[in-house]
Amino acid sequence: MTGRIVVGIDGSQQSGNALDWAVARAQLGGERLELVNSYNLTPAIDFFGYHGVAAAQDADWLIELSEHLLEAAAGRVRTRAPDLTCTLTSKLGHPAHILAAASESADAVVVGRRGLGNAASALLGSVSNQLTVQARCPLIVVGECDLPADGPIVVGVDGSEFGTNALRYAITEATVRKSFVRAVTAHEVTPHEFPGDPELAVRMRAAIEAEAATTSTRALDEIGTADPAPVTVDPVAVEGRATDAILRHAEDAQLIVVGTHGKGLIRRVLLGSVSRQLLNDADRPVAIVDLPES
Repeated sequence: MTGRIVVGIDGSQQSGNALDWAVARAQLGGERLELVNSYNLTPAIDFFGYHGVAAAQDADWLIELSEHLLEAAAGRVRTRAPDLTCTLTSKLGHPAHILAAASESADAVVVGRRGLGNAASALLGSVSNQLTVQARCPLIVVGECDLPADGPIVVGVDGSEFGTNALRYAITEATVRKSFVRAVTAHEVTPHEFPGDPELAVRMRAAIEAEAATTSTRALDEIGTADPAPVTVDPVAVEGRATDAILRHAEDAQLIVVGTHGKGLIRRVLLGSVSRQLLNDADRPVAIVDLPES
Protein backbone atom coordinates (compact mmCIF):
# COMPACT_ATOMS: atom_id res chain seq x y z
CA MET A 1 0.00 0.00 0.00
CA THR A 2 1.49 3.32 -1.08
CA GLY A 3 -1.11 5.64 0.38
CA ARG A 4 -2.07 7.20 -2.99
CA ILE A 5 -5.42 7.14 -4.79
CA VAL A 6 -5.57 8.37 -8.39
CA VAL A 7 -8.79 10.03 -9.57
CA GLY A 8 -9.69 10.72 -13.19
CA ILE A 9 -11.21 14.19 -13.61
CA ASP A 10 -13.01 15.40 -16.74
CA GLY A 11 -15.74 17.74 -15.53
CA SER A 12 -18.59 15.24 -15.94
CA GLN A 13 -21.09 14.39 -13.20
CA GLN A 14 -19.79 10.83 -13.06
CA SER A 15 -16.20 11.94 -12.55
CA GLY A 16 -17.56 14.17 -9.78
CA ASN A 17 -19.11 11.09 -8.18
CA ALA A 18 -15.79 9.29 -8.57
CA LEU A 19 -14.07 12.19 -6.81
CA ASP A 20 -16.56 12.09 -3.93
CA TRP A 21 -16.04 8.33 -3.57
CA ALA A 22 -12.27 8.77 -3.50
CA VAL A 23 -12.47 11.56 -0.92
CA ALA A 24 -14.62 9.43 1.39
CA ARG A 25 -12.27 6.46 0.97
CA ALA A 26 -9.16 8.55 1.61
CA GLN A 27 -10.71 9.92 4.78
CA LEU A 28 -11.10 6.36 6.06
CA GLY A 29 -7.63 5.14 5.13
CA GLY A 30 -5.53 8.30 5.26
CA GLU A 31 -4.42 8.14 1.60
CA ARG A 32 -3.47 11.20 -0.44
CA LEU A 33 -5.26 11.98 -3.69
CA GLU A 34 -3.77 12.59 -7.11
CA LEU A 35 -6.30 14.26 -9.42
CA VAL A 36 -5.53 13.61 -13.09
CA ASN A 37 -6.88 15.24 -16.24
CA SER A 38 -5.63 14.64 -19.77
CA TYR A 39 -6.16 16.68 -22.91
CA ASN A 40 -5.65 15.93 -26.59
CA LEU A 41 -4.69 18.23 -29.43
CA THR A 42 -6.35 17.70 -32.80
CA PRO A 43 -3.74 15.84 -34.87
CA ALA A 44 -2.54 17.04 -38.25
CA ILE A 45 -5.08 15.98 -40.90
CA ASP A 46 -4.49 15.24 -44.59
CA PHE A 47 -7.84 14.09 -45.97
CA PHE A 48 -8.39 14.09 -49.77
CA GLY A 49 -6.59 17.37 -50.24
CA TYR A 50 -7.73 19.01 -47.00
CA HIS A 51 -4.84 19.89 -44.69
CA GLY A 52 -5.56 20.92 -41.12
CA VAL A 53 -3.75 21.16 -37.80
CA ALA A 54 -4.67 22.40 -34.33
CA ALA A 55 -3.89 26.06 -33.83
CA ALA A 56 -1.58 27.14 -31.03
CA GLN A 57 -4.43 28.98 -29.32
CA ASP A 58 -6.45 25.75 -29.28
CA ALA A 59 -3.63 24.07 -27.36
CA ASP A 60 -3.47 26.94 -24.89
CA TRP A 61 -7.25 26.78 -24.40
CA LEU A 62 -7.19 23.02 -23.72
CA ILE A 63 -4.35 23.34 -21.24
CA GLU A 64 -6.13 26.17 -19.45
CA LEU A 65 -9.38 24.19 -19.36
CA SER A 66 -7.57 21.15 -17.95
CA GLU A 67 -6.02 23.25 -15.21
CA HIS A 68 -9.36 24.88 -14.36
CA LEU A 69 -11.07 21.51 -14.09
CA LEU A 70 -8.39 20.25 -11.72
CA GLU A 71 -8.58 23.40 -9.60
CA ALA A 72 -12.37 23.02 -9.36
CA ALA A 73 -11.92 19.39 -8.28
CA ALA A 74 -9.30 20.40 -5.71
CA GLY A 75 -11.73 22.98 -4.36
CA ARG A 76 -14.29 20.22 -3.94
CA VAL A 77 -11.75 18.19 -1.97
CA ARG A 78 -10.90 21.14 0.27
CA THR A 79 -14.59 21.69 0.99
CA ARG A 80 -15.31 18.07 1.88
CA ALA A 81 -12.01 17.09 3.52
CA PRO A 82 -9.68 20.06 4.16
CA ASP A 83 -7.04 17.87 5.81
CA LEU A 84 -6.51 15.61 2.78
CA THR A 85 -3.35 16.00 0.74
CA CYS A 86 -4.20 16.53 -2.92
CA THR A 87 -1.92 16.89 -5.96
CA LEU A 88 -2.96 17.87 -9.50
CA THR A 89 -1.67 16.33 -12.73
CA SER A 90 -2.52 17.69 -16.20
CA LYS A 91 -0.99 15.85 -19.16
CA LEU A 92 -1.26 15.62 -22.91
CA GLY A 93 -2.43 12.20 -24.09
CA HIS A 94 -5.24 9.67 -24.15
CA PRO A 95 -6.97 9.51 -20.75
CA ALA A 96 -6.73 5.71 -20.46
CA HIS A 97 -2.99 5.77 -21.10
CA ILE A 98 -2.38 8.71 -18.77
CA LEU A 99 -4.40 7.13 -15.96
CA ALA A 100 -2.78 3.73 -16.48
CA ALA A 101 0.66 5.33 -16.11
CA ALA A 102 -0.49 7.21 -13.00
CA SER A 103 -1.83 3.96 -11.51
CA GLU A 104 1.70 2.61 -11.20
CA SER A 105 2.27 1.94 -7.46
CA ALA A 106 -1.10 3.52 -6.55
CA ASP A 107 -3.53 1.88 -4.15
CA ALA A 108 -6.43 2.47 -6.53
CA VAL A 109 -7.46 4.45 -9.59
CA VAL A 110 -11.01 5.84 -9.52
CA VAL A 111 -12.96 6.94 -12.60
CA GLY A 112 -16.50 7.69 -13.69
CA ARG A 113 -18.27 5.08 -15.72
CA ARG A 114 -18.76 7.55 -18.56
CA GLY A 115 -17.65 11.11 -19.13
CA LEU A 116 -18.36 14.13 -21.26
CA GLY A 117 -16.78 12.97 -24.50
CA ASN A 118 -15.84 16.51 -25.48
CA ALA A 119 -12.66 18.32 -26.47
CA ALA A 120 -11.39 18.10 -22.90
CA SER A 121 -10.47 14.45 -23.45
CA ALA A 122 -13.27 13.26 -21.20
CA LEU A 123 -13.33 9.90 -19.50
CA LEU A 124 -15.53 7.91 -21.85
CA GLY A 125 -17.06 4.58 -21.05
CA SER A 126 -14.39 3.08 -23.27
CA VAL A 127 -11.76 4.52 -20.93
CA SER A 128 -13.06 2.62 -17.92
CA ASN A 129 -13.19 -0.52 -20.07
CA GLN A 130 -9.61 -0.01 -21.25
CA LEU A 131 -8.45 0.52 -17.69
CA THR A 132 -9.80 -2.89 -16.67
CA VAL A 133 -6.86 -4.18 -18.72
CA GLN A 134 -4.31 -1.38 -18.42
CA ALA A 135 -4.58 -0.28 -14.78
CA ARG A 136 -1.72 -1.48 -12.57
CA CYS A 137 -3.75 -1.38 -9.37
CA PRO A 138 -7.39 -1.95 -8.42
CA LEU A 139 -9.78 0.06 -10.60
CA ILE A 140 -12.88 1.63 -9.02
CA VAL A 141 -15.64 2.65 -11.44
CA VAL A 142 -18.38 4.95 -10.17
CA GLY A 143 -21.53 5.73 -12.13
CA GLU A 144 -24.57 7.92 -11.59
CA CYS A 145 -25.50 6.32 -8.31
CA ASP A 146 -25.71 6.96 -4.60
CA LEU A 147 -22.55 6.29 -2.64
CA PRO A 148 -23.66 4.18 0.34
CA ALA A 149 -21.51 4.55 3.44
CA ASP A 150 -22.53 1.23 4.97
CA GLY A 151 -23.47 -2.27 3.89
CA PRO A 152 -21.33 -5.28 2.98
CA ILE A 153 -18.52 -5.55 0.47
CA VAL A 154 -19.82 -8.05 -2.10
CA VAL A 155 -17.20 -10.04 -4.01
CA GLY A 156 -17.39 -12.67 -6.73
CA VAL A 157 -15.31 -15.76 -5.93
CA ASP A 158 -14.88 -18.61 -8.41
CA GLY A 159 -11.92 -20.67 -7.26
CA SER A 160 -9.47 -18.93 -9.59
CA GLU A 161 -6.48 -16.89 -8.46
CA PHE A 162 -8.27 -13.81 -9.78
CA GLY A 163 -11.27 -14.49 -7.57
CA THR A 164 -9.03 -15.18 -4.58
CA ASN A 165 -7.21 -11.89 -5.03
CA ALA A 166 -10.55 -10.10 -5.36
CA LEU A 167 -11.56 -11.66 -2.04
CA ARG A 168 -8.30 -10.45 -0.50
CA TYR A 169 -9.05 -6.91 -1.66
CA ALA A 170 -12.64 -7.15 -0.40
CA ILE A 171 -11.40 -8.14 3.06
CA THR A 172 -9.03 -5.17 3.08
CA GLU A 173 -11.86 -2.80 2.13
CA ALA A 174 -14.23 -4.29 4.69
CA THR A 175 -11.57 -3.90 7.38
CA VAL A 176 -11.06 -0.21 6.57
CA ARG A 177 -14.83 0.36 6.43
CA LYS A 178 -15.59 -1.71 9.55
CA SER A 179 -18.00 -3.80 7.52
CA PHE A 180 -18.18 -7.44 6.40
CA VAL A 181 -17.71 -9.43 3.20
CA ARG A 182 -20.36 -11.33 1.29
CA ALA A 183 -18.53 -13.78 -0.98
CA VAL A 184 -20.74 -14.91 -3.87
CA THR A 185 -19.99 -18.04 -5.87
CA ALA A 186 -22.26 -18.78 -8.83
CA HIS A 187 -22.66 -22.14 -10.50
CA GLU A 188 -24.72 -23.41 -13.38
CA VAL A 189 -26.10 -26.93 -13.57
CA THR A 190 -27.27 -28.22 -16.94
CA PRO A 191 -28.83 -31.68 -16.56
CA HIS A 192 -29.94 -31.62 -20.21
CA GLU A 193 -26.32 -32.38 -21.08
CA PHE A 194 -27.01 -35.94 -19.84
CA PRO A 195 -30.46 -36.68 -21.30
CA GLY A 196 -29.93 -40.43 -21.29
CA ASP A 197 -28.55 -40.68 -17.76
CA PRO A 198 -30.62 -38.73 -15.22
CA GLU A 199 -28.75 -40.36 -12.34
CA LEU A 200 -25.47 -38.98 -13.67
CA ALA A 201 -27.09 -35.55 -13.99
CA VAL A 202 -28.11 -35.70 -10.32
CA ARG A 203 -24.58 -36.67 -9.27
CA MET A 204 -23.10 -33.88 -11.40
CA ARG A 205 -25.45 -31.34 -9.84
CA ALA A 206 -24.52 -32.47 -6.34
CA ALA A 207 -20.80 -32.32 -7.13
CA ILE A 208 -21.02 -28.83 -8.63
CA GLU A 209 -23.10 -27.54 -5.74
CA ALA A 210 -20.67 -29.02 -3.21
CA GLU A 211 -17.70 -27.47 -5.01
CA ALA A 212 -19.41 -24.07 -5.13
CA ALA A 213 -20.24 -24.26 -1.43
CA THR A 214 -16.59 -24.72 -0.46
CA THR A 215 -15.08 -22.24 -2.94
CA SER A 216 -14.96 -19.26 -0.56
CA THR A 217 -13.57 -21.40 2.27
CA ARG A 218 -10.74 -22.65 0.08
CA ALA A 219 -10.02 -19.10 -1.08
CA LEU A 220 -9.79 -17.95 2.54
CA ASP A 221 -7.36 -20.78 3.27
CA GLU A 222 -5.21 -19.61 0.34
CA ILE A 223 -5.22 -16.05 1.60
CA GLY A 224 -4.28 -17.21 5.10
CA THR A 225 -6.23 -14.57 7.04
CA ALA A 226 -5.35 -13.92 10.65
CA ASP A 227 -7.03 -15.92 13.40
CA PRO A 228 -9.41 -14.45 14.30
CA ALA A 229 -10.15 -13.03 10.85
CA PRO A 230 -10.20 -9.20 10.66
CA VAL A 231 -13.78 -9.21 9.32
CA THR A 232 -16.64 -11.63 8.88
CA VAL A 233 -16.83 -13.39 5.50
CA ASP A 234 -20.28 -14.78 4.65
CA PRO A 235 -20.12 -17.28 1.76
CA VAL A 236 -23.10 -17.51 -0.59
CA ALA A 237 -23.40 -20.21 -3.27
CA VAL A 238 -26.02 -19.44 -5.92
CA GLU A 239 -27.22 -21.27 -9.01
CA GLY A 240 -27.29 -19.04 -12.07
CA ARG A 241 -25.23 -16.62 -14.11
CA ALA A 242 -22.39 -14.93 -12.25
CA THR A 243 -23.42 -11.36 -13.04
CA ASP A 244 -27.03 -11.95 -12.00
CA ALA A 245 -25.96 -13.70 -8.79
CA ILE A 246 -23.58 -10.92 -7.77
CA LEU A 247 -26.06 -8.13 -8.53
CA ARG A 248 -28.86 -9.95 -6.71
CA HIS A 249 -26.76 -10.17 -3.55
CA ALA A 250 -25.36 -6.64 -3.84
CA GLU A 251 -28.56 -4.64 -3.44
CA ASP A 252 -27.40 -3.49 0.02
CA ALA A 253 -23.68 -3.34 -0.79
CA GLN A 254 -21.47 -0.29 -0.60
CA LEU A 255 -18.96 -1.79 -3.03
CA ILE A 256 -18.86 -4.71 -5.49
CA VAL A 257 -15.51 -6.39 -6.08
CA VAL A 258 -14.68 -8.76 -8.93
CA GLY A 259 -11.54 -10.15 -10.55
CA THR A 260 -10.61 -9.23 -14.10
CA HIS A 261 -10.87 -12.84 -15.30
CA GLY A 262 -11.82 -16.29 -14.11
CA LYS A 263 -10.06 -19.61 -14.46
CA GLY A 264 -12.96 -21.48 -16.00
CA LEU A 265 -13.78 -23.47 -12.87
CA ILE A 266 -17.47 -23.97 -11.98
CA ARG A 267 -18.54 -23.56 -15.61
CA ARG A 268 -16.33 -20.50 -16.27
CA VAL A 269 -18.13 -18.35 -13.74
CA LEU A 270 -16.10 -15.15 -13.58
CA LEU A 271 -14.94 -14.20 -17.06
CA GLY A 272 -13.61 -10.89 -18.21
CA SER A 273 -17.05 -10.31 -19.72
CA VAL A 274 -18.60 -10.51 -16.24
CA SER A 275 -16.50 -7.65 -14.91
CA ARG A 276 -17.43 -5.55 -17.92
CA GLN A 277 -21.12 -6.39 -17.58
CA LEU A 278 -21.02 -5.42 -13.92
CA LEU A 279 -19.56 -2.07 -14.92
CA ASN A 280 -22.58 -1.49 -17.15
CA ASP A 281 -25.33 -2.88 -14.91
CA ALA A 282 -24.34 -2.25 -11.29
CA ASP A 283 -26.04 0.66 -9.50
CA ARG A 284 -23.15 1.11 -7.08
CA PRO A 285 -19.35 1.42 -7.29
CA VAL A 286 -17.48 -1.57 -8.73
CA ALA A 287 -13.86 -2.50 -8.01
CA ILE A 288 -12.02 -4.49 -10.69
CA VAL A 289 -9.02 -6.32 -9.23
CA ASP A 290 -6.24 -7.99 -11.21
CA LEU A 291 -3.46 -10.20 -9.90
CA PRO A 292 -0.66 -8.41 -8.05
CA GLU A 293 2.37 -7.69 -10.21
CA SER A 294 5.24 -10.04 -9.43
